[in-house]
Amino acid sequence: MILIIVLILLLPESASGQTNIEFRDITMDSGLHGPLQGMMGHAAAWGDFDQDGLPDLFVGGFCDRPDSGYAPAAGPVATKLFHNRGNEKWEAVTNSPVVFCGRTSAAVFADLNNDGFPELYAANNAKSVSNKKEERQRTAQTMLSKLFKNVRGRFQDASKDSDAAPADNLSARNIGIFDYNNDGLLDLFIVEDKFRKGRPRSVLLKNTGNLKFRNANDEAGIPNDIYGLGLAIADLNNDGRPDFFVPHSNRLFLSLPGSKYREATELQKVFEWNPLDNEDWPCGAAFGDLNVDGNLDLVVTAHHDPAQNKVYINHGLKSGVPVFADATEKAGLAHSVPAKTPHVEIQDFNNDGLPDIYTTAAWKEGNQVIPLIYLNEGMQKDGFPRFKPIRIIKRGMIYFPTGPTADFNGDGKLDIFLASWFPAEPSHLLRNQTKGGNYIQVQAPIGSKIKVMSSGKLIGYQQLYIGFGFAGGHLPVCHFGLGNTRTVDLEVTLPNGIVHRKKNTTVNTKIEFKE
Repeated sequence: MILIIVLILLLPESASGQTNIEFRDITMDSGLHGPLQGMMGHAAAWGDFDQDGLPDLFVGGFCDRPDSGYAPAAGPVATKLFHNRGNEKWEAVTNSPVVFCGRTSAAVFADLNNDGFPELYAANNAKSVSNKKEERQRTAQTMLSKLFKNVRGRFQDASKDSDAAPADNLSARNIGIFDYNNDGLLDLFIVEDKFRKGRPRSVLLKNTGNLKFRNANDEAGIPNDIYGLGLAIADLNNDGRPDFFVPHSNRLFLSLPGSKYREATELQKVFEWNPLDNEDWPCGAAFGDLNVDGNLDLVVTAHHDPAQNKVYINHGLKSGVPVFADATEKAGLAHSVPAKTPHVEIQDFNNDGLPDIYTTAAWKEGNQVIPLIYLNEGMQKDGFPRFKPIRIIKRGMIYFPTGPTADFNGDGKLDIFLASWFPAEPSHLLRNQTKGGNYIQVQAPIGSKIKVMSSGKLIGYQQLYIGFGFAGGHLPVCHFGLGNTRTVDLEVTLPNGIVHRKKNTTVNTKIEFKE
């Protein structure tokens, strides 16, 4: 039986006259529902692992609970790798080392050896000693993070030989991918939480080539006591190298000459969190240009019910430090959300040219799941962008740990995969079928900066990084909604500093730039 659920979300009038966002839940008919039944999902990543032009999907979760906790499954559900067959159909890849049982907390695809095929890194939130009697659960509890080498579409476990899974890096929560020293090799930043004995050991793993890594905290000036849950990455000080923000500890690190970092202690008070209780944890984080002024703003969401989320507007640099200011109330997000809001993204879901705020709290009505999206209503008289939730926020909402977006079917609209933490609540693949609004997509190397202009005016700005938000992985593609704009000028600055300019570009297409 094919179950099709159409979700029509009524919204206020937007800049392009768009009045609704429409998703269709295609999980049942896609081939994803059955294999994911009973999974205690926590990680999801998009990536074209076989380079056939179609985004594939990896999903992982926690396998250390008693068998009875995974109903309707008979016991723990292993990680899944799904091959995109096209026509919105997926099939599970079997007999692959990427199928395992751990406590998989995050995942990301990225080409770490520059051979054109993305590797898969799966972070595991491990324990040093297991207290489980069942063999599968005992193995899952102590399993370290894993790096899988991609050999032309087939994976090999390279965790041990690569030194990408240090034995003392146990409580991994998120994976950042960026080239911190601009040597052309993507490095790993593994964020650890603070929920185990001893200090956290978030670690920068320097890529030394040939898929080999080593701890670079000391040489990069990164403290060994950073704890967090999610991650946001961007070049905020315009020096050509990535900076990063770690939510929960709420610490921002800015790049310095010589491939060094320093903490932006000037912003400690700005990012100070006033928790509702001891479990009110800042969790997801994302940089994005909310007011389209060429400065990347920051949204931070909470792993707490109720969730008090934050919006910080970037007013530009002062003495090399971004001037962030708390604009939560002016942006329209001062209310509490009656559900956890772990993952967050800044994306344009209705292609009206205004970036929206999305987080993985959701409304559940029967079999319908409607993600919480704050629609961007444009700049207000006070000079701040204003956002409005697509529905009235009230008790009864649910949450998903992560929900990375991707245009998986190439129709120019961003879709959502929601990984479910609750075995009785299935994961959901939501196809975005909102009508209207032009778009352009730019695929480029990680670390690229993309400006979209029309008639000499900036109408969109993004930096291309993956591993942001919480526990999710993205494609190396930036999506821009354009409203009624039909041609644009592109300016793409690659990580090596080379700038590509493309004038009078026809919209509703994807353009690729390579180093």
